[in-house]
Amino acid sequence: MENQNDLSDYITKRALAQGAILVGYTKIRVLDPVIIFGFPFTDKWFLKEPLNISKLLKKEYSISKHVQNITSKILKSEGYTTQHKSIMSVYGDFRPLAVSAGLGVWGRNGIIVNNDYGAGILFAATFTNAPLKPSFITKDTNHCTNCDKCINACPGKAFENNTFHVYRCIPNTIKGCNECLKVCTKNACKS
Repeated sequence: MENQNDLSDYITKRALAQGAILVGYTKIRVLDPVIIFGFPFTDKWFLKEPLNISKLLKKEYSISKHVQNITSKILKSEGYTTQHKSIMSVYGDFRPLAVSAGLGVWGRNGIIVNNDYGAGILFAATFTNAPLKPSFITKDTNHCTNCDKCINACPGKAFENNTFHVYRCIPNTIKGCNECLKVCTKNACKS
């Protein structure tokens, strides 16, 4: 590739063509480039197909691994290293990286909200030593600050005094709660 913009553009086009819905670039520890991929997740999985959720997650996992493998081949052909963390990774929280890469903003419920896809996004990350420039950071921070639908719908009362209490959310989430996703006005996932 001629330059880092060409490489980023090529990776983005290939990833989007293979099933990613979002691609962004940022740096971790201010030095190490990371590519963040977004894949669709929809509350309909819980509502319409609760027994098939593992099959649906496996499908998205397969697509995300395919995208990451293609990205790895591209980067390695240019002489760079890669290390992947999948959408199923329990090591690390990709939400701050997704925000830093401009893929969304923090929702009031602690979930990343994208203006086009709402909160219906699973994130994966590819760490590399390729000299990739960070994505443009979104300045749209208002699409999730003026709405209280997720707060009012939460059966665990996880929102109190403008603070999200994860320990109140987790017990309900384990039982399959997704009330905050169901009522999110931005959660029009295109999957």
